[in-house]
Amino acid sequence: MTRGTVALAIGAVLWCAFVIVTTFLPGGPSWPPIAVHVPGFLVVPVVLHTLLRARSHALLCLAHVPQPVLLTGFAVAVGGWLVALGAVAGKPGTESLNAVAGLVIVLHVAFGLIAVGMARTGR
Repeated sequence: MTRGTVALAIGAVLWCAFVIVTTFLPGGPSWPPIAVHVPGFLVVPVVLHTLLRARSHALLCLAHVPQPVLLTGFAVAVGGWLVALGAVAGKPGTESLNAVAGLVIVLHVAFGLIAVGMARTGR
């Protein structure tokens, strides 16, 4: 189940990143808000599974994540925060879509990294 949690987190991050990138394209599609709300709701099982399994060992699980994966995740999470806070914006009118997508990316990356550490430790 932990590997499934990691796969779900990666899929949600990639989808939200794709939606954010298309908001920068001049001829890109205009997404309805549901395009990022569904991955936003998918963060609930990721968070619940990770927190219930890791409990007080979340930082220990992060210590078992390989450094390149941790640094990449940190960079993606910072990018998600920049998009969520509006420092990086796409076309006018996509601000709320980008804010939700950026927040979904940050949450999935954070709990996905803990799940990676759990998978490596066998929890």
